[in-house]
Amino acid sequence: IKPVRKRLEGAEVRMLGYNGSIPGPTLHVHQGSEVTIEATNLGDVDATLHWHGLRLENRFDGVPEETQAPIPHGGTFTYQLQFPDPGFYWYHPHIREDFAQEMGLYAGIIVEPSEPDYWPPVDRQLAITLDDVLIEDGQMAPFHRSGPTFTAMGRFGNVMLINGETEYRAEAAVGEVVRLHLVNTANTRIFNIGLSGARMKRVGGDSGRVEREEFIDEILL
Repeated sequence: IKPVRKRLEGAEVRMLGYNGSIPGPTLHVHQGSEVTIEATNLGDVDATLHWHGLRLENRFDGVPEETQAPIPHGGTFTYQLQFPDPGFYWYHPHIREDFAQEMGLYAGIIVEPSEPDYWPPVDRQLAITLDDVLIEDGQMAPFHRSGPTFTAMGRFGNVMLINGETEYRAEAAVGEVVRLHLVNTANTRIFNIGLSGARMKRVGGDSGRVEREEFIDEILL
């Protein structure tokens, strides 16, 4: 966890990232895997890493003062992660989400199923994070020291981000099937997502595959 510089809407702003990037590295693992993550905090506030939706040992769940002590500036904590379930998850802070998550601390986790036919076949897949940030006078708008004071632990932004950028571009060939792993990492905003000019099928959600797949025009995250 450390400061990074990003150019957004013509302004160079100071943010925070995992391994120097926003979003952080996507963890791409097989169902049943075990992974060791060593987290070092070089950020602005105490930190933990919460592995959103994963079934794992409680002591590695990243809830401050409940399952682990906060990681101070310069400190390190080692997480032992297990991935018993397939699907798409994500990780983020559980201290001052209104600040740390807003500043860029989030990333996805793709757990490939052990059953080869768990998901419909695709040609490739993309992990997509959706976020918003509040930029004022060429910099990140100031935060309140008192902690979250808005609905859902955050504030509405005026700049929309897809995978940490204001513009995102990907290409697909005619007839190609692409699986999108979509996650809303904003701390207040709800996103309604659609793909104009292309068919979109919902095959899963937070708890894995849906009972009945269906073609949809949009999906609320």
